[in-house]
Amino acid sequence: MLQSGVMLFALAAIAGIAMLALEALRSLPVERIVVGGKLENLRHAAVREALAGELGDGLLFLDLDSLRKDLESLPWVYRAELRRRFPDTLEVRVVEQVPIARWGATAYLNHEARVIEVADAKRWADLPAIRGPEGSAARLMSHYQQLRIDLAPLALTPVALAEDDFGQLAVTLNNGAALQLGDRDFRGRLQRFVALWRSELVHSDTAVRRVDLRYETGAAVAFAEIEQVAGLGMAAGDR
Repeated sequence: MLQSGVMLFALAAIAGIAMLALEALRSLPVERIVVGGKLENLRHAAVREALAGELGDGLLFLDLDSLRKDLESLPWVYRAELRRRFPDTLEVRVVEQVPIARWGATAYLNHEARVIEVADAKRWADLPAIRGPEGSAARLMSHYQQLRIDLAPLALTPVALAEDDFGQLAVTLNNGAALQLGDRDFRGRLQRFVALWRSELVHSDTAVRRVDLRYETGAAVAFAEIEQVAGLGMAAGDR
């Protein structure tokens, strides 16, 4: 009986010590917030301010996932990572949003076609312009990225991509040429333009003003300075 009593007392003492240790850990405050990552548009202070009111549970019991979501709701934050560094520090690493295109008249898109806020619009005035009906941002961003990939070997870059209400796609290139790609077979028509440029247009003595690829095969090309339109391999087709 004596041994049992001693054992019970020891277990109770251990439990009490554990409770005291848990309470001590619970009460460990967050004394420092260390913010890392390359920040150009978001102030370190803004990150700390966003977290300041959420640290009452102490370092050990912070809900890091909830804090991460709070940070990622900030306009300029694309991704956030948080971790504890005992005894008193919360480490935060932030990846900023990067606008890669203008969307419509006033908005901007990141690489995932998410609309993001931009404080200094003048800074991003030279970004390519994408415009289209509501709900088309993701599809048009995919088209824009494919244009960049396929046109890069030609030393051409898309500076504008627009889709009208009828689904007709139009592209403006950095050399001033306009591509009319219609409302179907985007990739096929783009590849047809690439082949046409390599075989015919890159050697032209006259600047290309417009290439209309809304045909089953071939294209219609308009050159600058002369109002002559050349049909290159054009067959009857649909627009």
